[in-house]
Amino acid sequence: MMTMIKRVVKITSGIESVVDKINDFISNHLRKNEYVINIKYIKDDNRLKPYEENRGLGFETVVIAIMHIGELNNESS
Repeated sequence: MMTMIKRVVKITSGIESVVDKINDFISNHLRKNEYVINIKYIKDDNRLKPYEENRGLGFETVVIAIMHIGELNNESS
Protein backbone atom coordinates (compact mmCIF):
# COMPACT_ATOMS: atom_id res chain seq x y z
CA MET A 1 0.00 0.00 0.00
CA MET A 2 1.36 3.38 -0.98
CA THR A 3 0.96 6.14 1.62
CA MET A 4 -0.10 9.46 0.15
CA ILE A 5 0.07 12.79 1.94
CA LYS A 6 -3.35 14.43 1.90
CA ARG A 7 -2.31 17.73 3.49
CA VAL A 8 0.46 19.38 5.44
CA VAL A 9 -0.11 21.34 8.66
CA LYS A 10 2.40 23.89 9.97
CA ILE A 11 2.40 24.73 13.69
CA THR A 12 4.71 27.47 15.01
CA SER A 13 5.24 27.84 18.74
CA GLY A 14 7.74 28.12 21.53
CA ILE A 15 9.54 24.88 22.35
CA GLU A 16 7.68 24.60 25.66
CA SER A 17 4.19 24.65 24.12
CA VAL A 18 4.57 23.08 20.67
CA VAL A 19 3.62 19.61 21.96
CA ASP A 20 0.42 20.98 23.51
CA LYS A 21 -0.51 22.64 20.19
CA ILE A 22 0.15 19.42 18.28
CA ASN A 23 -1.99 17.42 20.72
CA ASP A 24 -4.74 20.05 20.46
CA PHE A 25 -4.68 19.81 16.66
CA ILE A 26 -4.87 16.00 16.75
CA SER A 27 -7.72 16.03 19.30
CA ASN A 28 -9.80 18.81 17.77
CA HIS A 29 -8.99 19.18 14.07
CA LEU A 30 -7.89 15.80 12.73
CA ARG A 31 -10.82 14.20 10.91
CA LYS A 32 -11.92 10.65 11.73
CA ASN A 33 -10.55 9.24 8.47
CA GLU A 34 -7.15 11.01 8.81
CA TYR A 35 -3.95 10.07 10.59
CA VAL A 36 -0.53 11.61 11.23
CA ILE A 37 2.11 10.14 8.93
CA ASN A 38 5.09 12.10 10.21
CA ILE A 39 6.06 15.16 12.25
CA LYS A 40 9.25 17.08 11.51
CA TYR A 41 10.59 19.75 13.85
CA ILE A 42 12.66 22.70 12.66
CA LYS A 43 14.29 25.26 14.96
CA ASP A 44 13.22 28.63 13.60
CA ASP A 45 14.65 31.29 15.86
CA ASN A 46 15.22 32.52 19.38
CA ARG A 47 13.17 35.42 20.67
CA LEU A 48 12.76 37.33 23.89
CA LYS A 49 10.12 35.89 26.18
CA PRO A 50 7.33 38.24 27.20
CA TYR A 51 8.20 40.20 30.34
CA GLU A 52 6.99 38.74 33.61
CA GLU A 53 7.44 40.36 37.00
CA ASN A 54 10.12 38.82 39.25
CA ARG A 55 11.82 37.12 36.32
CA GLY A 56 14.80 38.32 34.38
CA LEU A 57 14.98 38.60 30.64
CA GLY A 58 15.08 35.29 28.85
CA PHE A 59 14.94 33.82 25.41
CA GLU A 60 12.72 31.07 24.09
CA THR A 61 13.34 28.81 21.13
CA VAL A 62 10.76 29.00 18.37
CA VAL A 63 9.99 25.69 16.68
CA ILE A 64 8.07 24.89 13.52
CA ALA A 65 6.36 21.50 13.50
CA ILE A 66 5.40 20.24 10.05
CA MET A 67 2.80 17.48 10.20
CA HIS A 68 2.09 15.24 7.21
CA ILE A 69 -1.53 14.08 7.33
CA GLY A 70 -2.76 10.98 5.49
CA GLU A 71 -6.24 9.69 4.80
CA LEU A 72 -7.48 6.17 5.49
CA ASN A 73 -8.74 4.37 2.42
CA ASN A 74 -11.98 2.46 3.06
CA GLU A 75 -11.50 0.24 0.01
CA SER A 76 -10.42 -3.36 0.56
CA SER A 77 -7.22 -4.39 -1.24
